[in-house]
This record gives sequence, C-alpha cells and structure tokens, in this order.
Amino acid sequence: MDLLLAFLGAAWHLLEQSALYILLGLAIGGLLKVFLSADFVAAHLGRGRFTPVFKAALLGIPLPLCSCGVLPAAAQLRRQGANRGATAAFLVATPESGVDSIAVSWALLDPLLTVARPVAAFVSAVAAGVAQNLFFFSEEKPQPGPTVLPMATACQGDCCGGRGPVQGFLARLREGGRYAVYDIWGDLAGWFFVGLAVA
Repeated sequence: MDLLLAFLGAAWHLLEQSALYILLGLAIGGLLKVFLSADFVAAHLGRGRFTPVFKAALLGIPLPLCSCGVLPAAAQLRRQGANRGATAAFLVATPESGVDSIAVSWALLDPLLTVARPVAAFVSAVAAGVAQNLFFFSEEKPQPGPTVLPMATACQGDCCGGRGPVQGFLARLREGGRYAVYDIWGDLAGWFFVGLAVA
C-alpha cells in the first residue's frame, strides 16, 4: 500500500510540473492548425530532405516550449504535412532554446554563451532531422481534414439573413482550442500517461 501511495504521489508531482507546459503546447498546436494551412506547412516543411529541416529548426528555436510542451505542437506540424526530419528538427530545437531562455542568458551570461545556445540548438536539430530524412525519408502529405465549404457557398439565401458570416479572430481561437483538446490531446493523452507512469 505504501508503495502504491508513493507511486501515485510521484506521478501527481510530475503531472503538476508538466501540466502547464502541456497546455501551452496544446495552445500552440491549436494556433498552428487555424493560422497555418496544411498546404503551407507541406510546402515548407514537407518537400525535400534538407530545406524543411533547416526551416523547422529555425521555427523551433524562438518558441518558448519545453520538452513537454513541444510534443503537441510537433504532432500538429506532422499532421499538417511536415516530414519526419522536419518534425525531428522541431522537436530537438524547440526545447533547447527559446526567446525566454535567450533573454535570461543575455542577462546572466556573457554574449558568447548567449549566442552559442541557439547555435548549438540549431546544429543539433539539423543533425537529427537530416539523419532522420536520410534513413526514413518519404514525401509526406497532410492528413485530410473535414471538408469545409467556402463561406460564400455555405450560407446562401435567407438562412443567414442574406449575410455571409466571416470567421473572426475569436471564432478561430475557439476552433483551435477545440482542435487542441479533442484531436491533438486525444492522440497524445494515452502515451503521455504511459510516460508519466514509467517516469
């Protein structure tokens, strides 16, 4: 019984420490879904062995996500058509650096180390992404999502009082939030809790 209580206490402690970062990663994943089209992601992060890796590493370096929070964001990029190497580069670069850690490094360390941190993150991310694409490369296509009619054709006649609705900023945020909770977290939750139990 004591062993079970100790296990549950340790798992709860880990959950407390990682929950905020997971939520941040889910939020960024939802924003990526609604503000970056799958065609854009596939064009920049899905085609080719090397260029997408460089772009994904550059995208990941300034984002303030830790190793927990980067998972939902990377999962969303992968869903939208990023290839394996680009996803690996994003997964490596993002937790190693960020605008927040660069700012703290500037305040506490000398300029050389401040520059060295993001450069090291970029180099290691590119190495991981290139290795991934050299051994496991395949052209990726974005996963098909639900078919959405253009607003002009989705609302015709008197159904909307003669006005075609424009999806506003808040509506897009709500859509991203729903997507983050039901789709991204739905895919990651099982593995997250398995990892929590193992840790």
